[in-house]
Parts: sequence; structure tokens; C-alpha cells
Amino acid sequence: MSIKFIVAIAFLLATVVVADKCHPQCKWQCDDPSCPAVCHPVCERPQCQMQCEEVTCAKCTIHCAKPVCTIRCPKEECEAAGCPKCETVCKPAQCHTTCVAPEPKCAPVCEQLNCQHKCVKPTNCAKPKCELQCEKSACEAAKQAPSCCPCTQATTQVAISQASNACGSKCPSLLEVVHTFKHSKQQGKEQCCPCSN
Repeated sequence: MSIKFIVAIAFLLATVVVADKCHPQCKWQCDDPSCPAVCHPVCERPQCQMQCEEVTCAKCTIHCAKPVCTIRCPKEECEAAGCPKCETVCKPAQCHTTCVAPEPKCAPVCEQLNCQHKCVKPTNCAKPKCELQCEKSACEAAKQAPSCCPCTQATTQVAISQASNACGSKCPSLLEVVHTFKHSKQQGKEQCCPCSN
């Protein structure tokens, strides 16, 4: 690579750097909107089972029909020998049992839930607003620079310094300055001081 080529590249880079520093710079200024994510719980299906209390015995009752009975006596009997030997003869019992089962006391019991939050990006979140803003040139800054600022300790020192340089030995006394400020305040006029050196 020749020396002339290297010098040319160096000169071009120097020109770009100087141009960047010389001209007002422009930058994108954006706001920073924020919005919450959309979340909902996602749970695993739990294992559940029925749990019942111990049951008591059923309550049962027996219901029988009215007995059907007849009297049976021997056909041949010796009345002279003694009393007749008769007996009661009944049909077999007609009975049935009725039982009432106790009411079961059961309830479902499930294991503890295992849940996680699933979040997604919102669909209605505002987009950032951007604006290209440029620095002001020296001329614009000078035109817009305020010539009068509120009188603070710093600006008052600037005013005293400028007044001393301007009037020399013919400057008004401190009493005259205070009197002038009071008079201006009574007239409703704002006190004006230079903004900078």
C-alpha cells in the first residue's frame, strides 16, 4: 500500500471527523411506554378420590302376617277316661324382613394443586413515539438565548461585574442601586439581570 494512498485515507477520515464535530448533531428521542404482560394460571390436573366415613349397621324390622291357626281333636276319644286331647295347629309363619341402610357420608379429596403462571405479550401495548431532534447551530442559540434572567446571587454578581467594566469610576453607589430596585419593585417591574458572562 502506497504512502499517498494512506495519506489520502487519513485526510478523508480527518475531514469526516471534523465535519461530524462541526455540524449540529441529530439524534432520535423516543419515549418508553410500558404495559403489563397478560398472565393466567396453568395447573396440573390433580389426583382425587372419594373418602367416606365408617358406616353403622342397617336398621332392620320383621313384619309377619296374622297367624292362621285351627283346633284339631282326636276323632275317637274315651270321654269316660279323661278330658279330650285337642291341640292347636297353625299354618307356617308368613314373615319378611325390612332393612334401612344408613346414609353414606362421603366427600371427594384431592391432592394439592401444582400451578404455574403463563404470561404472553399484550396485543394492545402502545408503541414508542420517536422524534428526530437536532442540536441548534451557534447562530440559532445566540438568537434564542434570553437576555434577561431573574436576579439570583450568581446573576447579580455577573451584573455587578459588567457594570463595573462599563461605567468605570462613574458607577452609582450601592445606596442608589438599592433605591432604584425598590422603586422598580413598587412600580411592579421585574428585576432584570444578565443571564451569563
